[in-house]
Amino acid sequence: MRAVRLAAAATAVALAASGCGLLGGSDDAAPAAAQGGGPEKPKVRVAVIPSTDMAPLWVAKSQGYFTEQGLDVELVVKGGGGDVITSLLGGDVDFAFASYPLLVQAQQKGRGATNIKVVADASAAKPDTTAVVVAKDSPLRSPADLQGKRIAVTSTGSMADLAVMAGMKAAKADTSGIQWQQMKFPDMLPKLASGEVDAAFLVEPFLSVAQAQLGVFTVFQPMTGRLEGIALNGYAALEKTTQQNPRTVAAFQRAVEKAHREAATRTGDDAVRQALVQNAGVKAEIAPVLHLPDYPITTDATRLQRVPDLMQEFGLISERFDIKPMVLGTPAG
Repeated sequence: MRAVRLAAAATAVALAASGCGLLGGSDDAAPAAAQGGGPEKPKVRVAVIPSTDMAPLWVAKSQGYFTEQGLDVELVVKGGGGDVITSLLGGDVDFAFASYPLLVQAQQKGRGATNIKVVADASAAKPDTTAVVVAKDSPLRSPADLQGKRIAVTSTGSMADLAVMAGMKAAKADTSGIQWQQMKFPDMLPKLASGEVDAAFLVEPFLSVAQAQLGVFTVFQPMTGRLEGIALNGYAALEKTTQQNPRTVAAFQRAVEKAHREAATRTGDDAVRQALVQNAGVKAEIAPVLHLPDYPITTDATRLQRVPDLMQEFGLISERFDIKPMVLGTPAG
């Protein structure tokens, strides 16, 4: 019965589709027509995975930030990072929300044939936004206790397992024997309760649900210390898109920047949380206590470089990768 209750609680944050709440933001972005011509391609598609990391995009759409820039944006929901990358490389979408490890790996594989550009930064790590947790009655209480254990992550070769390994390494724990268990977030909590996995890497909103309702124990928070502020996800486009439709890309960048600036305000923060309630199935009572990531205003290549450096450290890539050529500058104004 406990596993059933856990599954029900996890399902409470399953994805749903709906509208967004209202936000009265400042009119700090001039219409695209006043920016030297409208977008070459007014209708664009963006592949996303609903999460706290891309929540300002819902606000940008509902509040007309894209419309101000002459864009009609369709947000295309995908089931995972692999689906997002496939859609981008296949030309099914114009922009894609994806984790930086996936973007780096896709860039490496497509070098010489497909070139990816990061057009805007989406999110950066903050404390309390992720945690490695165990069942409340588990004897595992420290990073060292997780050596050789079964740890649930959504995927390997991603920021999930990188964060776990970095946190364990900082505690001088051996990561070589970890048994990674790949599964969706809603499946992790029931499997913790049944003992099928020993620990799980959780992100918001699943983390707040677990802490508020399910009584899990936090072994450690990965996004602290050396990983605090590390870039997590970005918005990407193919190089040919940036070359053929530069005004379209610039319009998208301006709308994202405005959404991120608004998210840093009190009313903007409220709008982001309401967007999660209406678009990601987050319960209204959980939304106020969610720990949200940072939403960067600029895309800084030096900060982004921490990601491939971490990937090389833990063997996801074999040699140093310079991310700077991937980063497309943000237009002024």
